[in-house]
Amino acid sequence: MDDVTVREDSTKVELIEAQGVVCSYVVNGSPYGVDSSFDANSKLYFYSTVARSSISEEDTLYHVWFNGLDTIQKVPCRLTGESCFTFVDPKMATEGEWSVDFVKGRKLLATKQFKVVAPVR
Repeated sequence: MDDVTVREDSTKVELIEAQGVVCSYVVNGSPYGVDSSFDANSKLYFYSTVARSSISEEDTLYHVWFNGLDTIQKVPCRLTGESCFTFVDPKMATEGEWSVDFVKGRKLLATKQFKVVAPVR
């Protein structure tokens, strides 16, 4: 058997430009209580990160919150370093299939889907 050198073509490596999580808290700039299901009437946060190399100072970043097909809010996301977060008011966090989009202009950077359910009594 011949020795074979395998080289990985670095041009095929896909770097994560942006990502996000839904959580119950942001403490000292970090997300806590990350999950995919949350109780209704809870304050929920979308915490996102983006590579600074993929954005410019002129870019406006937004978190767009949806419950089903309904847009609940579109909030500017102000970066601190490479991260930012926004939240939805507990009164607005009603039961349903939710999602949050992290966008730069018309470009979708990241999205996260989650459920808001009736609290267990």
